[in-house]
Amino acid sequence: MSILAVTNQKSVGKTAIVFNVTHRAADADKSVLIVSLDAQGSLELVLPKADESQTNLMAYELFDEELPSTPLEYLTDKVAFVRARDPRMFDLDTKGEEYVKRFRKNLRKLAKDFDFCIIDTPGRICMPLTASMAAADVVLCPTSMGLFELDALSQLWKFIQNIKKGGTNPQLRLMGILPSLINTKSKDELKGLDQLRQSFGKAVLHLQLSRNAAVHKSIINRRPVWQNTNGQGHRNAAAEWKQVCDFVLTNMGVLK
Repeated sequence: MSILAVTNQKSVGKTAIVFNVTHRAADADKSVLIVSLDAQGSLELVLPKADESQTNLMAYELFDEELPSTPLEYLTDKVAFVRARDPRMFDLDTKGEEYVKRFRKNLRKLAKDFDFCIIDTPGRICMPLTASMAAADVVLCPTSMGLFELDALSQLWKFIQNIKKGGTNPQLRLMGILPSLINTKSKDELKGLDQLRQSFGKAVLHLQLSRNAAVHKSIINRRPVWQNTNGQGHRNAAAEWKQVCDFVLTNMGVLK
């Protein structure tokens, strides 16, 4: 079992990455636990609940002293989902270190029966983000090339270093910074990408995800990018996303 946290601010393709990596792992017949800590619930819009009358384990319950007996929600026989879209998630912002420890203990207990666990983190620095960093084995940081996004990345980078050096999770491994939603026709964005590589060096992955309307359409239709491809642009996007997802899963040891 390995746990990956996908983290950064909003509008960097974070939810799309979690969604597509999950599908790629499931396609390889791996069991996956998805945990959302994003109270705004973007991922939950892409993965709607089939039966609203069912009571299933929610993310805020993972901060209890002991792991509750509430049943998991299974999207398929291989994929389970712990949702975060509940106002009680915001109450956790003021909680301290004890809650970070609770989440780590409970998540690792819950995830041990799965091949892979992926966390969709909140798009802001807060206690649940700290908890996700404490529980994860590896962190992936997608980023786009906007002024605000790059500033947020710098803040996040310092936060992750503090998680490692401050003792919260010294073993946390940075998979890398993934350039995402890149407009390859924009000279300014390509220049920003060069500057990103100069600033962060080898921490920036050699792969990237380009801005493509087919990706947006796939998410709207709740399908991975490589399903129902239509046109060369869509096929190019499908190949790019498959490559990134396979890299992530191989890096995590989920795929060989």
